[in-house]
Amino acid sequence: MPPTSTARIRLLETMIDAIWERSYGGVSVDTICERADVRKGSFYHFFKSKSALAVAALEHLWESQSRPAMDDIFSPSRPPLRRFELLMEVWYQKCLECLHEKGRVLGCPYFNVGTEAAGGEPELAAKVSEILNQYQGYLEATQHEAKARGDVDIDDPAQTAECLFSMIEGSSTQARIHNDPERVRHFSEAFSRMIGAELNPDFSQVTTKP
Repeated sequence: MPPTSTARIRLLETMIDAIWERSYGGVSVDTICERADVRKGSFYHFFKSKSALAVAALEHLWESQSRPAMDDIFSPSRPPLRRFELLMEVWYQKCLECLHEKGRVLGCPYFNVGTEAAGGEPELAAKVSEILNQYQGYLEATQHEAKARGDVDIDDPAQTAECLFSMIEGSSTQARIHNDPERVRHFSEAFSRMIGAELNPDFSQVTTKP
């Protein structure tokens, strides 16, 4: 009997958890198979290598979780500046939930993998770059809309989006290094200064799930 599709999904989700909690280089095919309860032969039925699994896992994470979340946060039904506020609230909440569930703040899984893969895994690095560019695209599109409405006066929304995204990922990495979600929450003031508009994210409503 050929391997079932549930085995493939288990491999994808196990890979995501493993490289997020540890590192891409710190997990092996054997470890992934053991944690996913999948035979090694089945692994190679679905994926030619660990790198191929990682590429597919990041795509699965983006399509099943990250993209829907970003589409909700950046819904056109919300005013542009409110989208930015909600981004900060959700981002902070995710850090708190991670600390509560995993025992540590783990940062951005895409960025974490990208910093490892950049030197020696071109296909994986390309997938990370593709996904992070889509993240940045939400920031740029929202700034264009905010500028058209007169909410902000930004000369170059694309360049500002690039700077904002670098700050977001840097703050997320600092939160991981120091195991401190507050590094993310405090970033909101810098975000406001960067776009030249007052933002008031409501962090009082942010809590970990029971």
